[in-house]
Amino acid sequence: MATKILSEQWLFSGKASKYFVGMELPSCALSPSVDCGMRPGVGTQRIVGGVTARRGEWPWLGSLQYQRSHRCGATLVHSKWLLTAAHCFKSDSGPGSWSVSLGSVLRSGVGALVIPIQRIIMHPGFNSTNMNNDVALLELAVPAPRSYTIQAVCLPSPVHRFHRDNECYITGWGSTREGGSLTNLLQKAPVNIIEQSDCLQAYGNGLTPGMMCAGYMEGGKDTCLVRGDSGGPLTCREPSGQWFVAGVTSWGHGCGRSGFPGVYIQVTESICFSILAGTLNLNQKNHVLYSLALNLT
Repeated sequence: MATKILSEQWLFSGKASKYFVGMELPSCALSPSVDCGMRPGVGTQRIVGGVTARRGEWPWLGSLQYQRSHRCGATLVHSKWLLTAAHCFKSDSGPGSWSVSLGSVLRSGVGALVIPIQRIIMHPGFNSTNMNNDVALLELAVPAPRSYTIQAVCLPSPVHRFHRDNECYITGWGSTREGGSLTNLLQKAPVNIIEQSDCLQAYGNGLTPGMMCAGYMEGGKDTCLVRGDSGGPLTCREPSGQWFVAGVTSWGHGCGRSGFPGVYIQVTESICFSILAGTLNLNQKNHVLYSLALNLT
């Protein structure tokens, strides 16, 4: 479900310099839908072992493509919105050459639904030097239809915390080893949420407050960030059986290196609003007004 900003005049208590009439935004401040984060093609059983994903196992994962070639992973968080990493776009931030391939485990896109990207909204605080706020929202040209292979994942609340005992996975079409080629079959790997103290020990000042680590300190299971996994999700399952996106794949040192787990941008349901509010130059006071507007629509 989306809401509409009726006018900037209302939001800014009388300032009438601009209007954003009818602009569709994802209702990130609302509670998760009861049917988000479910896998009708797989069920709720725990999946153990193996690295190749089954069709419908990760129905929110998409292949973000530039001129029909895989560039990054992306996560469906709403029928019209995807979450990915801002660094995926470099200088290619115009939406015209971008699309997403949904509903297939094949990077080649066989059996996939391909939808053009209508709008790219990069976090206004993105810093390409230290990778802070390395996240972007993508608006689809048309809503993605729900099916057993296409579903939206849940967005966690701002107070939601993921822990080491959560069942968490990373998924993507990136290299299965450092320096290797992209794989055509979607890969999955179970990972642990790394304690923030261990993450800080590994990366020091390179880690900003909005980042987290996942993987294994001894190495072995990780996203290969340079080779196709960037922007994809770190997803964790809650006791309800629903899957939540905990992080967006951002950076790290190599692939699966000992002592250097993957680094992810932390995700909560407020991250969508933070990106959009920053884009519209809303101040903190108006953040509160906008949150109220979302909850009242």
